[in-house]
Amino acid sequence: MNKAISVKNPWAYLIVSGIKPIENRTWSTKFRGRVLIHASGQLCNPVFTSEQEYDIKRLMPVNDLWRGNIQGAIVGSVEIVDCVINHSSIWAEKTEGVTDVNTKEFIPSNKQKPIYNWVLKNPTLFENPILNIKGKLSFWDYNGEIPE
Repeated sequence: MNKAISVKNPWAYLIVSGIKPIENRTWSTKFRGRVLIHASGQLCNPVFTSEQEYDIKRLMPVNDLWRGNIQGAIVGSVEIVDCVINHSSIWAEKTEGVTDVNTKEFIPSNKQKPIYNWVLKNPTLFENPILNIKGKLSFWDYNGEIPE
């Protein structure tokens, strides 16, 4: 059994291709290890910063651009190695606030929920995505075959 998480494309493709080393979520995770990346049934239309656009143009193979439009498929895997707030990556969404010097706890300003930056390493892009897979919220289990 393999853990999976659904991510909208083009984010899913950017993660498994090694371009986006951060996944931003409104919830923290203690999970560490390899997780399958499922391109959800919905696409999003992201707005990239100029730094992110530079990364994409520099790192993305032109012949793989179609992969950013896949929906309902497991497209690869990645290792979750950490979960932090305000990572230095250009891909990390930031949360305004301060860290309490005594407790080391992060206190968001304006009572907003913090954005957690999951730190990702060792991405694997599947040559042939596993098609027609329905995703779920949060982590979920996938019991099928995994490409090598």
